[in-house]
Amino acid sequence: MTRSKRMEPIKQLAGDREREAATQVDLARRALDDHERQLVQLRQYRAEYGERVSQGAAADVARLQNYHAFLGRLSDAIAQQERTVAEALAALERATDAWRERRIEAASIGRAVAKIATGERRVEDRRTQRDDDERALQNVYRSRERG
Repeated sequence: MTRSKRMEPIKQLAGDREREAATQVDLARRALDDHERQLVQLRQYRAEYGERVSQGAAADVARLQNYHAFLGRLSDAIAQQERTVAEALAALERATDAWRERRIEAASIGRAVAKIATGERRVEDRRTQRDDDERALQNVYRSRERG
């Protein structure tokens, strides 16, 4: 076999390596193109974001997102607390109404007791007066009988 024929497998192996390298170059070029596009997009984004920040629209995206998420959680917490306050206010109103009813009952009972006590004093005063009158009459009868 000729030397050229013996070198054919080596030539083919080199060709395969070249094609593999070409494939790697193509992959590397595509990767570079992708990275460059991303870099351009990032630069554009940074420029747009910088304009928004300079206009006061936002500080940075992560902080703005965190800020909005925090405000959302805070709004939820405030809404829950408003419901809790409303429930507590309703409970206070119920308790106040019940207290007013109990106060009216107590005042009514107090007036009834005072009225009963006044009636009892009148009865006692009448009895005392009657007793006094009886004694006075007895004294008058006794004095007449003696005299």
